[in-house]
Amino acid sequence: MNFVKKILLVHGDEKARRTLNLLLAGAGYDVRPCGRSDAALEAARSEWFDLSLVADPLPEMSSFGFVEALKKLQPSVPVLLLVNQLELPSVIKGIRLAVADVLAPGGDWTLVMQRVNTLLRPGEAPASADPTPEELAEVETILARVGEGTGDSASVADFSDPAGSRREELQRLARERDDFKHTAERLAQEKTALEAALKAELARHADVGHLESELRELRSEREVVTAAQAAVDEKARALAAAREELARERAALAAERAQGLPAAEARRLKSAAELAREHEMLDDMRLDLRAEDVRLREEAVKVQQAQSRLEAERRQLQEDMELLREQEANLRAYEQRLRSLPAEVEAARVLHAAPRPSRDPFLRDASLDEAWNKINRAMDLLEAERRNFTDEKLTFKETVTRLEQQEESLRYQEALLAERERRLASQPAPRPSFTREPFKAAKAIFASGKKES
Repeated sequence: MNFVKKILLVHGDEKARRTLNLLLAGAGYDVRPCGRSDAALEAARSEWFDLSLVADPLPEMSSFGFVEALKKLQPSVPVLLLVNQLELPSVIKGIRLAVADVLAPGGDWTLVMQRVNTLLRPGEAPASADPTPEELAEVETILARVGEGTGDSASVADFSDPAGSRREELQRLARERDDFKHTAERLAQEKTALEAALKAELARHADVGHLESELRELRSEREVVTAAQAAVDEKARALAAAREELARERAALAAERAQGLPAAEARRLKSAAELAREHEMLDDMRLDLRAEDVRLREEAVKVQQAQSRLEAERRQLQEDMELLREQEANLRAYEQRLRSLPAEVEAARVLHAAPRPSRDPFLRDASLDEAWNKINRAMDLLEAERRNFTDEKLTFKETVTRLEQQEESLRYQEALLAERERRLASQPAPRPSFTREPFKAAKAIFASGKKES
């Protein structure tokens, strides 16, 4: 079932609004004409529309503000914006507000009707509902009668024009229609050019937005770097202040020493905090020495394990070498026996030569063939054993090379271990003033201070 499409018409010009109302109603649409934006918004609150025709400008508010308010009430309604002249800012605003199209009819309502039919009746031919010159003349006549009143004699005269004047009027309207079509084609070309310019402008705007986002990121990174630099500067100032304070204390101590204070007073200058720090330093040195001793012992255990593993591999290699020597001797004996076997066979054949057989001399002797086959198989076996023995010798040489490298590494580790043990043994012992009864020394200093006070 095809329902009648509802159109909201918002136009400030009363004559143009009436013309569009008559044309749209004649095309089969349900039109709600409004001359004020508040009345149009009230109608949009009460019923749902399939299309909205909005003219620019409107008397109370801007057409773009009205479109934005209408979109809040009916977000999916398509909007056709009618302007006096196509301009790039107007097209960009319309695209941002999701306007279906921006048209500049200039009195050519045929372009508007074609666009309306394209949006609301996409299955029909574009020119099926275009107004004819007769329809346009009839609409103009009706508007003239409505504007001048029912009792006006001029309207009656216009209504009773002869056929010749009507024909001239139609011809004039046809010429105007052709002019309007040429204008529409030109405007379509201008629209295409404007769309291309708009796409280029949007692409440039996207590039600008990307650059702005990168600039914001760089600014945020610069702020972070500035904050970090400020924190570093603050720490540097605090460190400089601490150094200045330490330098002042050292200068004061040097001045007191230069004035020749008594020995007991000079001993009291060494506070308990300094003794505690020295004690902590000694504890740290002891812990380091213990850790180094444990590490050296672990390395010695690892070296011993490596040596034992190397000895086991060496014994295994010796056993493998003895086995290889035995196999080599067996192979040589087997080779010697195989080499002597053809001579023995030939000698036996000569010694035990039978009389010439009566059969064909070109026939093969089965026993001789079998003997030669045995010799060939034995020679093949010998060659295979030789290749196997060569591979085992190469593997043995690689194993010997790897063991020599391991022995070299172990000797290097043993030398390093001996050098570390020598360095530890040659390190000087801690000073007696730090290690011999520090708590007794502190107690004696505080006791002498109390007696003098």
